[in-house]
Amino acid sequence: MEISGGLALFIKALTNTLVRLMPIGLYTGSAMSSFVFSDFRATILFIGFMINEFISLGYRLILRGKSNPQCAVVRTDNGHFSLPSPIPQTVGFFVAFYLMKMYEEGEFEPLQFFTIVSLLVIVIWSRVNVGCGSTLDMVFSASVGLLLGSGYYWIVRDYYKHDYLKTKDTENENLTYDDVFFKL
Repeated sequence: MEISGGLALFIKALTNTLVRLMPIGLYTGSAMSSFVFSDFRATILFIGFMINEFISLGYRLILRGKSNPQCAVVRTDNGHFSLPSPIPQTVGFFVAFYLMKMYEEGEFEPLQFFTIVSLLVIVIWSRVNVGCGSTLDMVFSASVGLLLGSGYYWIVRDYYKHDYLKTKDTENENLTYDDVFFKL
């Protein structure tokens, strides 16, 4: 009985830690894919993540919201650091962006769909579990992310193509990543 209780606490702690680091992983993954592999789609996604953060920062400043130490990405004895956007909002943004991509392409992939929706549910559960907020708060936060992610995808859907840089200007062989990016 003692071993199963300890294992359950370990899994719970591991899940909460991974959820806490998830936004950093999403940002880093999209940024590195953008810079290292020159993937224009990753650039668009990274810009969307930053817009999401700035929108959250704006309404946190306007409403004079206080950051909850339980929601912090990093905590020390002297203080804590948390991102402006709540974790369920960031993951909701990503989930909506990806689901809109699947919808736009007309390809429903059940495994990926259920994986990312399950991921969002786990994130909501984890944030409630650590005392970051109530279930209603976390569902509302995820809903804001879902709305922002789907709206952002709708705005950038014409640019979010795997071969956008290659098909944009076939006559000009010297077209670079920066030429296309700075024309947007």
